[in-house]
Amino acid sequence: MNTRRITVPGLPNVRDLGGLRGPGGGYLRRGLLLRGPAPSPETAPALGGLGIRTVVDLRLEEERRQYRGPEYTGATVLSRPVAGDMSRIRGNVRPRPSDYLANYRDMLTRAAPVAAEIVDLLAEGAEVPVYICCAMGKDRTGVVSALVLRALGVRTADVARDYALTARAYRALRSADARPSWTREDTLAQLRLRTSTPAATMHSLIAGIEAEHGSVARMLTLHGLREETRLRTVIGAFTHPVHL
Repeated sequence: MNTRRITVPGLPNVRDLGGLRGPGGGYLRRGLLLRGPAPSPETAPALGGLGIRTVVDLRLEEERRQYRGPEYTGATVLSRPVAGDMSRIRGNVRPRPSDYLANYRDMLTRAAPVAAEIVDLLAEGAEVPVYICCAMGKDRTGVVSALVLRALGVRTADVARDYALTARAYRALRSADARPSWTREDTLAQLRLRTSTPAATMHSLIAGIEAEHGSVARMLTLHGLREETRLRTVIGAFTHPVHL
C-alpha cells in the first residue's frame, strides 16, 4: 500500500514524497515536497486545500492556456516549462520504456535548473509544501522529482520505486472515477499504457547521470545549485540530524 498517496478527487496521482529514505538512515519529512498532475478548474480547489505554498508547474505555456485553473489561494505559482523529445512517443500506441528514457535524457538540460531551484526553495523552508506538477504527474514531474530526491541523498531504488507508483495510481482508476480534463480523450486502457513505464526506466536515467557526472548533485551544480544550499537542505529535510 502506498501510504504517501493523498486523495484528491479528480487527481489520481497526488502523493507526498515524505517517508523516502535518505542519508544516515533518516526519512524525508512529510509536508515538504508533493507531486502529481496539474489541476484543472474543477480540481484546483481541492488541491489548494492541502496548504501548498509553492507550485512548480512544468507544463508548456500552450498547455497552461488550454487548461488553466483558478490560482491557488496563498500559493506562489512558478511556471517552469520542461519538454523533451516526444517524437518516439507521440502517436505511438504502445511506447517502449526505451522511448521514455530517450525523452527523459533529452529533457535533462531543462529539468536540471528547475530541480536546483526546488532544492533552494526547500532550503528556505518558508515556501513549503512545494508541489511539482505536469499534465499527468508522470514524465516531467518524475524526472524533476528524481533529480531533487537523488541530489538530497534519497536512495536510487526508492526514487525509482516512487516513479513507478504513478502506474499503480492510474491502473487503479475505474471508468466512473473522475480524472484530469486532459485525459478524457483517452480510454482507460490507453491511459494505463501511457503511465505504465517501469521503475527500471528511472533507475537507468539516474545511473547514466551518475556515470557521466559522478552524482546527480554534481550535475545540478552545473545548473545553479550551490553545494552549501544542498547541504543545508539535506540537514533540514530529514527526520533526524544528518551527519555529513
